[in-house]
Amino acid sequence: MFLPLLATSLVGIWLLSEQILLERFDRDDRQHLYDEVRILGNRLNFEKKRHLDIVRSYAWWDASYRFVSRPTKTYVEENLDIDMLGNLDFDFVIYLDSHAKVIAQRWDTQRLEHLVPAGGSLPALPRLQSDVLKKAIELGATDFQGDPGHSLSQWLLVDGAPLLLLSHPISDNTGLAEPVGAIIAGYLLDQRHLQYLQEQMDSRLQVLPGTAAGEGWRPLNIPGRDGGSLLSPRRVADADTQQATLLYLSSTGEPQFRFEISQTRRAFQQGQEATRLFLGMTLLITFVALLLAYLALEIWIIRRVRRLNQEVAGIGSASRLSRLSDLGADEIGQLAGEVNRMLTRLEQSEARDQAILESIRDGYFELDDDGIVLRVNSAFCRMLGYSNDEVLGQSYRQLLDLPDADRARDLYERVRAGEQETTFAAPFRRRDGQRINVETRVSPMFDANGRIAGLRGILRDISLQVAYQNRLLEMAYRDALTGLGNRKAFNEELPLALQRAQGGVGAALLYIDLDHFKPVNDRFGHAVGDALLKQVGERLRGNLRQPDMAFRLGGDEFAVILDDADGQLAENLAKRLLHSLNADYQVEGQHLDFLSASIGIAVYPQDASDADGLIQAADSAMYQAKGQRNRYQRHRAGQ
Repeated sequence: MFLPLLATSLVGIWLLSEQILLERFDRDDRQHLYDEVRILGNRLNFEKKRHLDIVRSYAWWDASYRFVSRPTKTYVEENLDIDMLGNLDFDFVIYLDSHAKVIAQRWDTQRLEHLVPAGGSLPALPRLQSDVLKKAIELGATDFQGDPGHSLSQWLLVDGAPLLLLSHPISDNTGLAEPVGAIIAGYLLDQRHLQYLQEQMDSRLQVLPGTAAGEGWRPLNIPGRDGGSLLSPRRVADADTQQATLLYLSSTGEPQFRFEISQTRRAFQQGQEATRLFLGMTLLITFVALLLAYLALEIWIIRRVRRLNQEVAGIGSASRLSRLSDLGADEIGQLAGEVNRMLTRLEQSEARDQAILESIRDGYFELDDDGIVLRVNSAFCRMLGYSNDEVLGQSYRQLLDLPDADRARDLYERVRAGEQETTFAAPFRRRDGQRINVETRVSPMFDANGRIAGLRGILRDISLQVAYQNRLLEMAYRDALTGLGNRKAFNEELPLALQRAQGGVGAALLYIDLDHFKPVNDRFGHAVGDALLKQVGERLRGNLRQPDMAFRLGGDEFAVILDDADGQLAENLAKRLLHSLNADYQVEGQHLDFLSASIGIAVYPQDASDADGLIQAADSAMYQAKGQRNRYQRHRAGQ
């Protein structure tokens, strides 16, 4: 009577395992496949953003702005070099004026030999160049309509060649000037790019021509001005392989090219093997046990189960998990073997996870609910200069200044509240005391009850990006010729100086104009004039306590702001400046002894109560001094 019931139970278990367990393994495979597609999509989106930032930095550059307004061969030789394109990872750069006319272009023909055509053969280079330009204009690369922020970044298929196409209007360093043209740039997807993408994925990639989306396709990135992408439903090619397709669309919604991602159904295969092995062994052990149960139930079963339970309970949390002893080949022995294999797989999984963490360049960390460091990888230690033992068990606060540590704690509270934006950037203290700019993105860790037990995150060094941003900011406030502050810096610094002077001695403003400078340009040329202005800037810096408070306002006009100064101190400085600026100049092989300077002085708050009034007073005094030349003049009310 027991055997039919047992047989029915085993058949039921077999069917349930096929329908439930294997279906779950299949869902895991499907999720893994979609995760791979998202990784690919995120990587390609990052490529678009990174390359668009580079194009923007060239488009919002005074040199590009001047080049489009007045093209020169020098600019092309210095900025459109093939090696420079290669270093920036571009295959082509095209400069257009506001009428979509090509001013200059450069193509890396050698890298075009390794393209990955999406079906068919590639056209000749002249046709590809023409069609790329035509496609960019068609998608709106020149439709900026006075907007310097208008941009284009799309993955496209042009003449069978998959490529990244970017464009940005050309403006000045501030990005506020009316656009005078556009830069079109990009790279074509070649074997090197495809191999790089392949190395970051646990799948096989194939580039194919675009096709119309079918039923069940869904947006991975919502189509917009920068195009979009669609993800196909999963396809099971055979019992061992699954596939999905990532289709890229242009901003007009037209299919371009697609990536076909193929992946082995590992979880499903392993589930089948494990299920069949488990059920087969269970069947064998069950029938053997039935034969022996009536002989030694207490001795052969219960005692061994008790022993097994004790050994399982004794498994600790050491890095090398202890194994269960050999309990024979019956059900209990097989169970012990499965537990041992499970422990082995667990150690292998942890070793694999650790190897992955050790191989990435970014730092990885885990914190408990109190902010104590539980785990880090080698990149984290290298980045901050600590050893693993020096970090583990310590609070994250030792790495941050107090305000940043409080911000980090606020971020954790927001994560606990379910907030999705989890990016945090701050200077981190290295072991040697230096600080590096770091960006981290965190996610919660959960305990067995589903409660948040801490945070895990990735630490990325962004010092180079911050330095680049600071350099751009420095360029925006520096006169390119003399290295002094420009008019923009002067207009921002003067009100700040007046604020600092409130309640103190005061502040002074010196307006300086070079006498007889125009004949220098007329007689010797602008190159000599520019070199002369550089020497004037050097002499100004050499006579100031604060060299960064000297400014070139334009042409041969300069200004100096004095903090904590009265009229007498300003006049003393004016005397030194006249003596320095009136000295002879040796410029480009020319001896110039006819130059002098006229200086106007205004003092705050005696001569004016605000920045505009002080500028007018100093300018008026300078023109009075200009009447006799080679002198300085204090502002006098009513003059």
